[in-house]
Amino acid sequence: MLQMGKIFIGLAFWNVVLFGVTIALGVTHQSSHWQHQAMGVLTGIYTCLTHSIVMMHFMGSGKGIKEAVETHSLPDDPKTGYVRRTRRFKGQTSGHATLCCLAIIVTVWLGGWMDTHKGNVAAHRWHMWFAWFTVAYNLYAFRAEYKVIAENTAMIREIDGKIAGKA
Repeated sequence: MLQMGKIFIGLAFWNVVLFGVTIALGVTHQSSHWQHQAMGVLTGIYTCLTHSIVMMHFMGSGKGIKEAVETHSLPDDPKTGYVRRTRRFKGQTSGHATLCCLAIIVTVWLGGWMDTHKGNVAAHRWHMWFAWFTVAYNLYAFRAEYKVIAENTAMIREIDGKIAGKA
């Protein structure tokens, strides 16, 4: 659990690389069209995986924190307690993670629409502009998720320190 920051940096880094390659293939038209499509689908799947891992991390760490508070009788006042902070962390990330997954799915779908309507300028523009929005929103979400992961890790270390102090 305490390594999630490092894991997330790796996931986000490779996600940005995939975004870059997919955009380069789509904008430059230097490759076969299928390569952009394949990279787009791969990037979409990897992006959903990255955000799903973040959501699973907060579900798991939230459960672990709740159990630690109950088992070790740690103070947990309603305003600033550990369980409340955990819920807040989950709330700060799950919306971004869900919307990023939906945005990448819509982007891939718009790419398929564009491919089946090659002469349709509107399909091309919708895909292109929504893809730029999706990349920008994912970059914002990665930053927000990392910040909350770091806060969650600090809280877990704090709890570990209190438990070790009781032993």
